[in-house]
Amino acid sequence: MKAEDVLKRHGLKATKSRLEVIRVFLDSGGPISHKEIIENSMLRLDRVSVYRIVNAFLKKEIIHNAYSGGRNPLFELTGRGGANHCHPHFSCRMCGKTTCLDGVAFYQKGQLKKGYIAERQKVLIEGLCPKCR
Repeated sequence: MKAEDVLKRHGLKATKSRLEVIRVFLDSGGPISHKEIIENSMLRLDRVSVYRIVNAFLKKEIIHNAYSGGRNPLFELTGRGGANHCHPHFSCRMCGKTTCLDGVAFYQKGQLKKGYIAERQKVLIEGLCPKCR
């Protein structure tokens, strides 16, 4: 997936800042915070610009809020947590890193009682990651 293609598909102009934020998401491999976007950017992005870009990406559903137990929201590319790709997240209580647990599903399509429609699953498992245990 190319950053330019993502922005074009969602009708957003491909500015240097937007391309860089998409690159950070593509390289992240999991949910990230505003602070992590700034820290992992090769450009000198200011906090206000990152917040505006994240909000634009949220409105266009390029990204969504990943479930996290902390006060700082975490975001990930859409498609990783929708009804067709449900997975839990793991948050390490020692280092604070939140990762996706791809391949682990708690909900399977058709398992809900009649009348319910799943749009997104949010499950957070907390404990110690392999590096911190």
